[in-house]
Amino acid sequence: MILDEKEVMGLLQNIISENPGKAIGIGVSGRENGSTRFANNAITTNGVYNRLDLYVDVTKGKKRGIAVVNELNKEKIKEAVARADALADVAPENPELMPPLGPQKYPKVPTLYYRSTAEFSPEKRVDSIVSVIDKAKKENLTSAGFFETSSGFSAFMNSKGLSYHLLSSRSYFNNTFRSGEGGSGWTSAEEEDVDRVEVANLADSAVRKAIDSRNPKPLPAGKYTVILEPAAVADMVWFLLYNFTAREADEGRSFLSLPEGKNRLGEMLVSAKVTISSDPAFAQIPAFPLGEDGLPQEKTIWIEKGVIKNLIYTRFWAEKMGKAPVSFPANVIMEGESNKLEDLVRSTEKGVLVSRFWYIRDLNPMILLLTGLTRDGTFLIEKGKVSHPVNNFRFNESAVNVLKNVEMMSQPKRVVGGETGTSAFVPALKVKEFNFSSVSDAV
Repeated sequence: MILDEKEVMGLLQNIISENPGKAIGIGVSGRENGSTRFANNAITTNGVYNRLDLYVDVTKGKKRGIAVVNELNKEKIKEAVARADALADVAPENPELMPPLGPQKYPKVPTLYYRSTAEFSPEKRVDSIVSVIDKAKKENLTSAGFFETSSGFSAFMNSKGLSYHLLSSRSYFNNTFRSGEGGSGWTSAEEEDVDRVEVANLADSAVRKAIDSRNPKPLPAGKYTVILEPAAVADMVWFLLYNFTAREADEGRSFLSLPEGKNRLGEMLVSAKVTISSDPAFAQIPAFPLGEDGLPQEKTIWIEKGVIKNLIYTRFWAEKMGKAPVSFPANVIMEGESNKLEDLVRSTEKGVLVSRFWYIRDLNPMILLLTGLTRDGTFLIEKGKVSHPVNNFRFNESAVNVLKNVEMMSQPKRVVGGETGTSAFVPALKVKEFNFSSVSDAV
């Protein structure tokens, strides 16, 4: 659900004007989401829902009250303001609560809203999925997945003069094919413009992987050179950046910690091949230009040629440590090399090709040790060629070690992480000594 910008901003201004003397913030957001799901070669659900919310926060010193309603009539708005005001009176003081921000200047970002996505009908989603199911039946495979399209807006204004209005749209497609002989293939894509989601090509790729991974042969656990396809890399890098918070490092609770309350900012921590940044204006994977509390989201280099260049500083921790705030990454952009995935395979005498990861969990934040599973196509590489499919593995490996042990990269591309479900612009990686801790019976 999208409301007219002039109408919405006028409504927010009126609410603030009717509450003089209050430190108040008002937000309105709306979204229409359409989702079509399929399993066992049949469509299971196909629906659309709309949501509209009005958010009110009232700040009184170090206390804040928040109320949310899903109607925009005058009675409900007054009720929400009164409730937020009353909650602020009785809320305990939050010593880390920062004052509301005033006016901000936001960077210009590429288009985030496309009518093609907003107007993509349930019938079009069904037609796309029927074509996917037909491919599965033709190859004697079983398909499952979903196709979602959504659009919406987010508007905010406070009594200090901060205001913004944003439009966005999102399309997300995911499909998995399985065979009766242990083969499995998966692909996924996320785009602002649904016309860029190439359903037929995505399905064809997953079908090929499902067929090629049939009848896997046993391979023991151990340390191997691995080729991580971009979807697997996306998850590794996102898990790395999730843990890039300065506070955890300064308080001795992360792999970025040093003695005496210091951190590893400025240290070379991974391979000099690795440069990772975020930038909401990056054309291939644009993002909202908003950070914490409405701070502008700027281009940020997190790792440059292996050196830690920035950490995430919340407004509170930045003020405490005498730093500028740095918001959580808007997106992930990792530089690569000019190689293709096939070049990485050809350069490998013996190794394992990993399509993607699944069920990744933290084991030890002090070394960023992760555990998870390979899934939907794991293959042995011998003498520069993909030899045959092998069993899946559980891995116990540090994301830091993975990036330390990078030997070669492909060109980066936009992909969706299988575990995080979040887009990233990353290359495939050739990594030495990757630790597969045990064999997994999962497909």
